[in-house]
Amino acid sequence: MVERTESELREKINYGLELFYKDVLEKKDIRHFFFGLTLQKLMEDYHLYKNMVMTKPERYYKEMVMQTAPSAVQIKAPQFDEILITFQNNLRTAGFLKSEIPKLSVHILEVIEETRAQKADAESPKVWKALEVDNQIICDFYNASRCDARVEKNGDIYASRGFLYPFWTRVSLETKQIIFIGQAFATSSFPPAEEFQALCDSINTKLTHQNFTIRETPNARVLFARHAFSYANGLPVRMLLRAAKQFASSFEAAINMDTNQLFVKKVS
Repeated sequence: MVERTESELREKINYGLELFYKDVLEKKDIRHFFFGLTLQKLMEDYHLYKNMVMTKPERYYKEMVMQTAPSAVQIKAPQFDEILITFQNNLRTAGFLKSEIPKLSVHILEVIEETRAQKADAESPKVWKALEVDNQIICDFYNASRCDARVEKNGDIYASRGFLYPFWTRVSLETKQIIFIGQAFATSSFPPAEEFQALCDSINTKLTHQNFTIRETPNARVLFARHAFSYANGLPVRMLLRAAKQFASSFEAAINMDTNQLFVKKVS
């Protein structure tokens, strides 16, 4: 594990992006990937939106990486493969370790794909300003995206259908954060606490992209997970929906590991 300060990491990432940008523009077959985009814009967007990118299962980084931009701005699959390989080589030149590069390259490319998509949005960019964000606009957005969501009495948005597992979205106006919350309630309080904890430990070992805990509530034990990110600099709605789907997917994967049926599979 390499220890770096935040400023050191930022400097190395910016250097890797600079190498990547120059390298791509010198290659005739893929230079259109950065059409109309400046290096400064790529750097700024990455540092603004990097926390919105959810960590994937480890196998994702070993398989064929999929484009996350809308189909209208996607490039041919062989060209995207070349983009990824080029970027990974540039990150290696920038001084990142071989073990760091697969995850880092995928995460940065996801933000770059959002930047490319924003460029194509023309007069109607799909980014909400911080002052526009509240629970109702997110609830309406989920419903418009073919999900079933409602605002509950405490203000949280509950998405019951349209995602792989139901979850809550909380808008913290004070801290300018979006918080995803997943819970699965125990089917019974009779199994020993050690059995619940053993399942939780197994989930965290195998699903390294999300941290799960066991919480004690007045009514039952709960398998719990949360993910938070800032929207202080704006909220790209594509990245919001993608992160929400990935959070729900990770929770479903966790609950599927519950072969002893300690937890209720769905909450309606």
